[in-house]
Amino acid sequence: MKSVQKQAPKLVVGILLLGAGAFFLNRAEKSQLFQQQGIATSIGKVTSTTKPIVLEIRRIPQRVKKLIELLPHQEVNEEEASLFDILYLLLASVIFVPLFQKIPGGSPVLGYLAAGVLIGPYGLSIIRNVHETKAIAEFGVVFLLFNIGLELSVERLSSMKKYVFGLGSAQVLATTAAVGVIAHCFAALPGPAAIVVGSGLALSSTAVVLQVLQERGESTSRHGRATFSVLLFQDLAVVVLLILIPLISPNSSKGGVGFQAIAEAMGMAAVKAVAAITAIIAGGRLLLRPIYKQIAENQNAEIFSANTLLVIFGTSLLTARAGLSMALGAFLAGLLLAETEFSLQVESDIAPYRGLLLGLFFMTVGMSIDPKLLLSNFPAISVILSLLIIGKTLLVTFVGRVFGVSAIAAIRVGLLLAPGGEFAFVAFGEAVNQGLLSPQLTSLLFLVVGISMALTPWLAAGGQFLASKFEQHDVRSLLPVESETDDLQDHIIILGFGRVGQIIAQLLSERLIPFVALDAGSDRVAAGRALDLPVYFGDSGSREVLHKIGAERACAAAITLDTPGANYRAVWALNKYFPNVKTFVRAHDVDHGVNLEKAGATAVVPETLEPSLQLAAAVLAQAKLPMSEIQETINEFRNRHLSELTEFTVVCYVRKFSWLWIFQSYVQIEVFHLRRRKPNSGWHTSNLMLMR
Repeated sequence: MKSVQKQAPKLVVGILLLGAGAFFLNRAEKSQLFQQQGIATSIGKVTSTTKPIVLEIRRIPQRVKKLIELLPHQEVNEEEASLFDILYLLLASVIFVPLFQKIPGGSPVLGYLAAGVLIGPYGLSIIRNVHETKAIAEFGVVFLLFNIGLELSVERLSSMKKYVFGLGSAQVLATTAAVGVIAHCFAALPGPAAIVVGSGLALSSTAVVLQVLQERGESTSRHGRATFSVLLFQDLAVVVLLILIPLISPNSSKGGVGFQAIAEAMGMAAVKAVAAITAIIAGGRLLLRPIYKQIAENQNAEIFSANTLLVIFGTSLLTARAGLSMALGAFLAGLLLAETEFSLQVESDIAPYRGLLLGLFFMTVGMSIDPKLLLSNFPAISVILSLLIIGKTLLVTFVGRVFGVSAIAAIRVGLLLAPGGEFAFVAFGEAVNQGLLSPQLTSLLFLVVGISMALTPWLAAGGQFLASKFEQHDVRSLLPVESETDDLQDHIIILGFGRVGQIIAQLLSERLIPFVALDAGSDRVAAGRALDLPVYFGDSGSREVLHKIGAERACAAAITLDTPGANYRAVWALNKYFPNVKTFVRAHDVDHGVNLEKAGATAVVPETLEPSLQLAAAVLAQAKLPMSEIQETINEFRNRHLSELTEFTVVCYVRKFSWLWIFQSYVQIEVFHLRRRKPNSGWHTSNLMLMR
């Protein structure tokens, strides 16, 4: 306890860096600033007045360090040092993340990065075990990819193969070639070093970009799907890069670039990768559901969570041993668990680990940013950073257009992928060990990559701003284009993008379920397109329009059009031309619902009845009626007015246990009544229990 009390003042002073630094800077410069006779107008005068300020800013960390050294000091053991590291990390994140969230266009990612810069080795240097912290933080990316896998499915992933292997490979190769040529011709780097620099800067940050997409609710948008596909290919390309670096280094026993050696290494790596992936997929399909089912029957929540962690760490270790990234193994495990009925509980269990470890990862990225190096090499770093952002944006935009991505969506993909990524640190570090890059150049590249990652949230906001300003509002530009939807499989069609349709779209986006919306109102469509949502203008009863939004590959349609006639035409068209699509329709009243069922609707939900019954139940409860009597009254009224409908109140559709629709509370266990018509008989009532 004594050592903790001794270290507590250090903790407080360390976090108040900005305030203390500003205080000393103000005292040092106050008299000088007030004694100035006028504002400098020439370049020479501006430089002479700003140099002392820059020097004082650079001295802020040293001054705060001196303050900390003046406090009572006592040696701490290894366990206490680890405890203080945890305290510093948590306190810095608690202070900085809320502050940066209040900045326009800000993001929690920026707060974590700033906290890392402050307490890292180039700031206050109060984290003793930096290497161990970075090793633990890598699991933040692992948990993020596991969560992404949970929200996808094998079928949906296979439908993205055009973007993954087409757009992804084109982006990596084009960026590597362009950056490599510039580095070789203008920076005079040797060929192998230029290849490493080009390949490293071609990569983007999976962790930062996916986190920003999730925060902005853009994961299922057109640019979100394309961005995720490219990031997935980049994770595979990292394996090739890490194999290539030792083979092209001057220290290689093969004598530099040897195509036979490269082919042998690539072939061996491919065999190991295929074996590891096959083992994960086969073992997962055979073992995951039975094991989770057995644990669930024992009703032991702790063992359930422990088994989830075992699956994540086990698959990560297996892919790491095969030369692949740990995150890829966790992603595959998430994909397999997404096909089971336990995915929702698994996602809930890992949420705390994912959030904390991902925040820790962003802080370790901030620890790699050296403010002193930034100030001393500001012109060079500014040029490299500008070329990286602008060049990658233009390249990715061009490649995206080649693969059928719309202009605005391609620009947004380019802005998201323009910054560097965390794997660049790994690649450049290995290049230094192999003698390909100098430590001085690597330090500059580390700084450029770290700063570019910090710019990602603002680049994403800039993309949305461009979309809102330059998205054409001509109706012809809002029509569906088949090339923009041909990657969708088992998606949801929303016909009608009014209030109800927008709520459904929001719920689907939160669950990363792909959807396409159609509406006959150009204003609604333009508003949705400004947010880069897959909303198109068209007639919901047209066979050609439905074909262009991939109705033959869709699994369900939610029909929420404004008029009864439009709903009827949409149901009739889907039932006639695309009978594989299950249709769930909002009916204006019971009579309308009967007509919709005759047209082929799978299920009908009257729009006025259920809200009215919920309000009536609340009023009856306020009138002190017993809950049993209220429930009996409501059920009797519902049964009397809906006796002509085949199904009502709840629409539930389960496909391979991968996703579930529940139009009711998802917190409690609810029992609902469904009415179905038996062939050649009357009505019967059955109970359906839904649990989240």
